[in-house]
Amino acid sequence: MNLPLRPAQALFLHSGFRSGSTWFWHRFRETRGTHAYYEPFHELLASLTLDALPRFGPQRWASGHPGMDAPYFTEYRDLLRPEGGVRLYQTRFAAEAYYETGPEEAQARYIRSLVDHAQDAGKVPVFGFCRSLGRVPWFRALGEGINIVTWRNPWDQWMSCRNQAAVQQNWYFLFRFVLFASFGGRHPRFAPFFAGLDLPPAPEGITTAQLGALLAYFEAADFATLFSVFLRVYMLDMLIALDHADYVVDLDALSADAGHRRDVTAALRALTGLADLSFEDCSLPRCEPANEAAYAARLEAALAFLTGAGAAIAGEYPRALPLLERRLAGCLRRPSPALA
Repeated sequence: MNLPLRPAQALFLHSGFRSGSTWFWHRFRETRGTHAYYEPFHELLASLTLDALPRFGPQRWASGHPGMDAPYFTEYRDLLRPEGGVRLYQTRFAAEAYYETGPEEAQARYIRSLVDHAQDAGKVPVFGFCRSLGRVPWFRALGEGINIVTWRNPWDQWMSCRNQAAVQQNWYFLFRFVLFASFGGRHPRFAPFFAGLDLPPAPEGITTAQLGALLAYFEAADFATLFSVFLRVYMLDMLIALDHADYVVDLDALSADAGHRRDVTAALRALTGLADLSFEDCSLPRCEPANEAAYAARLEAALAFLTGAGAAIAGEYPRALPLLERRLAGCLRRPSPALA
């Protein structure tokens, strides 16, 4: 693809948890002339302080994020309020607004403040999100830059989240999918997509007290139940994001094929104007196969949902739906690990 290089705009990288998103964002962070914000909707940004910045780095937990020297949130240093928190950030951006695509004026002011901060320093603002897939249409309407969506096959993404819980006792990622599904379930348009999951009513916020019923549901759920919730969020997120992306990167293909890495590198250099951008070290781990039946039953149910109860919503995304169906069916064709 021989596209002319052009001056880079703001770059919005939209990904899911444990999908290779930090690796992808870090490729931009290491590129000359960028100012790369990590997780601009992360709830920690409501209270982050200068003293706390060093505590949030990949060496402090089993992140699987090698080769990163600076803490994740370094780029917010000059935007922190004396009492803590990033200016204009609101906690509701983290999850409550996950599927909101209306005006969201406070969110727009916040994003534009980050864009201005980077551009005032002569840098290209890069945003690495794991909380934005349901909002890609909102970013398109914002009109501030280029929307790049990355995705990974759902089984390896799920297993990365599950292993964080089962091996590392880090349940954060699995609970995010329950939380997103809960807020999606009260959305006037998307509520039918989350029907049948038997989730408690969505909380009014994300404080511990407000999350009580949802936490009780989560603690009682087995991995099979959580996998079904994960798949429902994954499917809706990919329908929305793939249909509205300016450019899509399949991180599985990027890992597997050197020729594809060269093509994607050339395309994204041309699209963004970042001549030093490189993806040559992409190598996402793949999971070992095990009990196929437990996995296949839930994927088959997910595919059936797209043509049954979820068909009305899925049909609104004609570009993304066949891509999603092929990806789910492709997982069914390969041996798969057990859920339990």
